[in-house]
Amino acid sequence: MHERYAPEAVRAWRLCPFLRDVETSFGTFFVVMDTETDDALACEAVLAATMHVVHVVYPLLSIEAPRFERFAASVARALKEKAATPPVQATFHPQLSGDRDHPHRLVGLLRRAPDPFLQFIPEGLHQGGTVIAGTEIEPAEDPAESNFERMKGDELARFEAVLADVRADRDRSYARFVDAILTPR
Repeated sequence: MHERYAPEAVRAWRLCPFLRDVETSFGTFFVVMDTETDDALACEAVLAATMHVVHVVYPLLSIEAPRFERFAASVARALKEKAATPPVQATFHPQLSGDRDHPHRLVGLLRRAPDPFLQFIPEGLHQGGTVIAGTEIEPAEDPAESNFERMKGDELARFEAVLADVRADRDRSYARFVDAILTPR
């Protein structure tokens, strides 16, 4: 479902300044077909990645967002111990908490992806971007603030409708596979 989520939600609302081409922007994309989290497996995937950007997606997980967030924090701590330059981690989950009234609390609503996943990017990439030689460097705008400004009014409702449609498509598309994988024989 990320082939819909990325262009229809993330790129359409400019939520990630580095997402240009969906095919290459995902970087290394791991799909973990487990029903439980495993810190060691997630760390191994990130450390084995051949590209700087890494996504570790969990389509079969049915855990609540707070538990997934604790798992994400545990993986980030483990990577700090194992990697010379640990990547920056972001958590996405269909039920992340957030609200419309504050830029930094809005982030939770904007990260309600169709599947729980962890995103890892190199340190520094989340703070900057391309600077053209000879141009003046301006202070970086806080992405949470700019997203908050763009999502005022009906924009957030439109965004949430797109997410709901992607999630419903995800549920329909995955149903037969999930049943086949999770049904004991």
